Amino acid sequence: MTTNVFIELVQMASYDIVLWFFSLVVHTFFRDIRPRGTFNIPSQGPIVFVIAPHHNQFVDPLVVMAKVKENSGRRISYLAANKSYQRKFIGTAAMLCGAIPVERAQDLLKLARGTIRLQSAENKLQIVGEGTQFTKDCMPKGLLGLPESLGNCPIKSIEDDTHLTLKEPFESANKKLQGRLEELLLAGTRFKSAPHVDNHTVFYNVFNHLNSGKALGIFPEGGSHDRPDLLPLKPGVAIMALGAVASLLKEDPDAEVTPVAVVPVGLNYFHPNKFRSRVVVEFGTPIMVDKGMAQSYIAKSRDAVAKLLSMISIGLKEVTVTSDDYDTLMVSQAARRLYTSGDRNTIPLPMVVEMNRRLIKGYEKHAKDPDVVELRENVTEYNRKLMMMGLHDHQVESLTSSKRLRSLIMFLERFFKFVLFSGLSMPGVVMFSPVFITAKKISRKKAKEALAGSVVKIQAKDVISTWKILVALVLAPILYIFYSVIGTIIIIKFKIVSTDVFPIPIIFLFCYGWALLTTYASLRVGEIGVDYYKSLAPLFISLTNRHKDVIQIDELKKTRRELSKKVEAFCNKYGPDMF
Repeated sequence: MTTNVFIELVQMASYDIVLWFFSLVVHTFFRDIRPRGTFNIPSQGPIVFVIAPHHNQFVDPLVVMAKVKENSGRRISYLAANKSYQRKFIGTAAMLCGAIPVERAQDLLKLARGTIRLQSAENKLQIVGEGTQFTKDCMPKGLLGLPESLGNCPIKSIEDDTHLTLKEPFESANKKLQGRLEELLLAGTRFKSAPHVDNHTVFYNVFNHLNSGKALGIFPEGGSHDRPDLLPLKPGVAIMALGAVASLLKEDPDAEVTPVAVVPVGLNYFHPNKFRSRVVVEFGTPIMVDKGMAQSYIAKSRDAVAKLLSMISIGLKEVTVTSDDYDTLMVSQAARRLYTSGDRNTIPLPMVVEMNRRLIKGYEKHAKDPDVVELRENVTEYNRKLMMMGLHDHQVESLTSSKRLRSLIMFLERFFKFVLFSGLSMPGVVMFSPVFITAKKISRKKAKEALAGSVVKIQAKDVISTWKILVALVLAPILYIFYSVIGTIIIIKFKIVSTDVFPIPIIFLFCYGWALLTTYASLRVGEIGVDYYKSLAPLFISLTNRHKDVIQIDELKKTRRELSKKVEAFCNKYGPDMF
């Protein structure tokens, strides 16, 4: 008993140390991380945090872990793909944080013998092989994969060595990829296969974890992506929550069991792939998986899982900002900026997310109404004009076609502050530039590789932040050591301080700390300089405009005022019936 307590204390300590380190990293990468709805996190009892959208590969778990621990004291263990678990750095961190490894069939895909094709263009489930040995290389419930990572599908049945039936057809939401899929499958192609993965051990470990009153984190979409909408949710999350309670009832049907709280968590990023961007973490109302739901699961598992999965999907939509396409997302964000014109700077970040969500819901419900169609076209055209002028919406209000002297004084004042803060930040920027440049190049390369290996990613932006952070974690310490060695040599050579008073290790540590503080101070000061830089564009346009530019500015401001009124009318007309 004492040994178990000691092991648990060591695990908790290692978790807190690892989380403390990665919290520093995450809070350095993001300028602002705001939680919302933290009162929905139960203070005790088993919890399953269902997190979506999965837009930032290995960064998403760290953001949620940090905010949950900070606001509730709970420690989350994640389900981690065994492929990621085997990586040295990520795997070690995952192990110290109590992650539960899961073997995925898609990670076991291997090239098989022969080629495959569709039996006919009309029947997309029947696969015919040439030179294949399906009975040896494949198995029912296993996976059949295409080359170039074009996708994989589960196998329903195997008739013989040259004929098998898929459970679902090869399809892609990307029209270009869909065309490539059909071309390959009709002409014939090499293929990969993977065995069926039995995850009973994983489920057993998850049930024990939850029944011990601990917290579990799951990304029900599966892999990360950069789509504007949610991917279909995997049923595993529902099976785990229901199965944990059901496992106790199977041991004792009359037992009083503690319900499992399924908490929807929405990750709402503002430019998730960019350094010093912002994120809102929203926690939704818990879905309590109680004894009654577990009994339904024991009686009719398929129906109970489908029902809970539907409830989880609804819960996630309440805490995320998603849309059917990227253009709709951009229009809704533009409409929100138009609606909040004068009060933009005073609106809390979580409220911005909530407004985006409500505008998208309102638009999607009334998208075919003539006035809404017209509003979308007008907002899109307004965005196009801003892009042509190189402006952002918030800068339009600052444009002026008169009082040039006042504009000149303001421009010079802000330009001076921009130069001042840029100069102050320059030492740190120069020192850290090798990390910035290398991280950018490697992250772009990894994004291209991820895009080539995925059928759901659009630009593979979901891996960029992860690789920027990983590169920085490796290069930054090396760079600081290099600068510290140079600093130590200079101090000793020019006898700036005596080694009798300050030993060499102390001088080295001082130089290391100085380099660290210099880059951090440059980061904070540089942000102020960037803010001043962003305010220069509208002032410059106001100073240099000609007569036709004056007319253009006045028309743009007039258009903005009219659009603002139309968006307000849209909210007043459709809002009361929906919210």
